[in-house]
Amino acid sequence: MTTNAAMIFTTVVMAISLGKTVYTYLRDKALEDVRKDVYNLFLYAEKRFKESGRGKEKMDMVIRMTRDLLPAWARFIITEELLRRVVQKWFDTVKDLLDDGKYNRSVK
Repeated sequence: MTTNAAMIFTTVVMAISLGKTVYTYLRDKALEDVRKDVYNLFLYAEKRFKESGRGKEKMDMVIRMTRDLLPAWARFIITEELLRRVVQKWFDTVKDLLDDGKYNRSVK
C-alpha cells in the first residue's frame, strides 16, 4: 500500500469513527431528554389521575404524550409497543430505585 493510499484509508476510518461517535452522543443526549420528559409526564399523570386503580390509564396517557414528543421520523420507526416497553422499563427502574435507593430488582 502506498503512502497516499494509507493516508486516505486512515482518514476515512477516522471520519467514520468520528461520525459514529457524534451520532452516538446525539442519540444518547436526545434519549436523555426524552427520559426527562417522560418523567415529567408521569408526574403530570399522577396529578391528573389521583384515584388508585387507574394505572393503565396513566400509562396510556404517558405513552400517547411521549409519542407526540418524538420527531415525525422517530414515530415512524418507534412503534407504540416498543415505546411502551421502554417506558415501562424506565418506570420499573425508578420504582426499584425509590424503594431502597438501590437498583437491585427488589420491586416486581
